[in-house]
Amino acid sequence: MAGRAIHPLHEHISFKILDLIAGIPYIRPQKMEYVAMQKASSKILVIRLSSLGDLVLMMPMLRSLRAGFPAAEIHLLCKEKYTGLFEGSDCVNRIIVVEGGGLGELMRIRSWLSRERYDVIIDAHNVIRSNILFHTLGAPKRLQIAKCDLKKLLLIRGKTNLYGAVLPQSERYRELARGLGVEIRETFEELAVPETAARGAERALSSFGAPGGRLIAFAPGARWGTKRWPQECYAELITAVSRLGCGAVIIGGPEDAAANAKVARMSNRAPLDLTGKLSIMESAAVLRRCTALVTNDSAPLHLAEAVGTPVVAFFGPTVREFGYYPRLARSRVLEVALPCRPCSRNGARQCPYGTTECLTAIGPSVALEALAEVLEETKAHA
Repeated sequence: MAGRAIHPLHEHISFKILDLIAGIPYIRPQKMEYVAMQKASSKILVIRLSSLGDLVLMMPMLRSLRAGFPAAEIHLLCKEKYTGLFEGSDCVNRIIVVEGGGLGELMRIRSWLSRERYDVIIDAHNVIRSNILFHTLGAPKRLQIAKCDLKKLLLIRGKTNLYGAVLPQSERYRELARGLGVEIRETFEELAVPETAARGAERALSSFGAPGGRLIAFAPGARWGTKRWPQECYAELITAVSRLGCGAVIIGGPEDAAANAKVARMSNRAPLDLTGKLSIMESAAVLRRCTALVTNDSAPLHLAEAVGTPVVAFFGPTVREFGYYPRLARSRVLEVALPCRPCSRNGARQCPYGTTECLTAIGPSVALEALAEVLEETKAHA
């Protein structure tokens, strides 16, 4: 590894340092209090504005809330583009949509929410906007997720690991339900896919056959470029899956369309490119139909595991301690031990050495070997 480390004046991070610069005081999360709550006629607001991966990981917490308070009215505040995740779900009674990111929109939402008179407010995001709502909306009980910002900062900047036992992000969310006295079930429960979404997925796959019906999904996209395994590596791996007797399906959101189309063209095979053509739950149905998913550290990883599909996941600028590693026993993580990792909490920073060696050092042959292991274990598991 060569080059001089770049130290930008600011990162796309939420360590509350930026909050202070912006003139908004850092609000210390309240200490979790384990409180009993009446089972009937309660109204609960859950705030999690984004992103898709986090909302998927939050689903077990919502299911726990519903199981613990079957008669409660549960509202969720999130961005409109993620509402499809809750299609057919009985976990929430109402989804309140945030339409923009400005202060005016936030004040409009706050005015509307204040009339709802919630018994419980759960801030599962803990960012500036959610903090404003959390601390200005009155509710008898309030719970807020802790973000371990200092530990992240020390690990990223000082390479000092104070995490100890690693708690998956989904468990951090479920701790919020436990804070209301809800008994948490430890068994894995798959994300329910509505029948309409399942039929849509089958229509999308109907024109594409594979020997033995086995399909491998590929998700080459990610919000941040530093989290993306190289396109040429994805293309080579897609070509190689033919040796395993599988077909290849590419998935992603509309923002991934151009890049994923390039991966498809670079492949020597003809993968089925469904990028931008499926709803969230149709994507989940396609992933449920697939034997495995090859992905970056991004939302499809969590969506696949939520429907029971194992993954081969590439991790570069982020690490296990941040809570977003795969959880299924059959899943595999591919990463390279480098002294510069982690360099970012979410991949938003440019590689400080300009190489992204943490991902480019992982060759297609290594990924193919990991994928073969997943397929063999899946076959034995069936």
